Amino acid sequence: MLDISVIILTYNEELHIERCISNARRFASNIFIVDSFSTDATVSISRSQGVQVFQNKWENNHAKQLNWAFQNLPISTEWIFRLDADEYLTDDLIDELYSKVPKLDKSISGIVFPRKLFFLGKLINRDGMDMRILRMFRNKKGYCENRWMDEHIVLTSGTSIEFDNLFIDHNLNILGWWVSKHDNYATKEAIELLSLNYGLIGDEDILKKGNFFPI
Repeated sequence: MLDISVIILTYNEELHIERCISNARRFASNIFIVDSFSTDATVSISRSQGVQVFQNKWENNHAKQLNWAFQNLPISTEWIFRLDADEYLTDDLIDELYSKVPKLDKSISGIVFPRKLFFLGKLINRDGMDMRILRMFRNKKGYCENRWMDEHIVLTSGTSIEFDNLFIDHNLNILGWWVSKHDNYATKEAIELLSLNYGLIGDEDILKKGNFFPI
């Protein structure tokens, strides 16, 4: 295994979590689940897979949950990989990790990966749907910017490098779930943009309002 800890945020992810853990186990030394008090079988499935499960109250954005994880989990590996429960790495990316990560110069603190999206079981190849995201960074060399939407890992030192092979976002939920998810995202983005443009509510205040679960 590589010197990598995978952090997976969960809330009612019984549909995806076993697939995600099985994939992460192929390359990671440690796997941590940070659960927002799921009401389904997410926690029991995770524990049955032998991974470490922690629970922390959800405070309306992924950034706060991730930063709590970075600060409180017993992470001892050189690298941290942030992975969503409905995501997994391709075989080619796993091979690339094994080939390149042990040889990376110490000046490299973050790794950017291309991502592909499946929608209702079909791979989306349209222009504009491909993303390149920094998902892996050296322990204590990064944090998540405190935003409601489109939060990113920010490096505190060093530079990033881009790998060639991709990871997959493949959610198995039905169409109604997708509609609800993007309604939720649209509301979050509208609040954040209005707050930034007009200073209507302080950043910390808006993060405390509403009840937007991590779907």
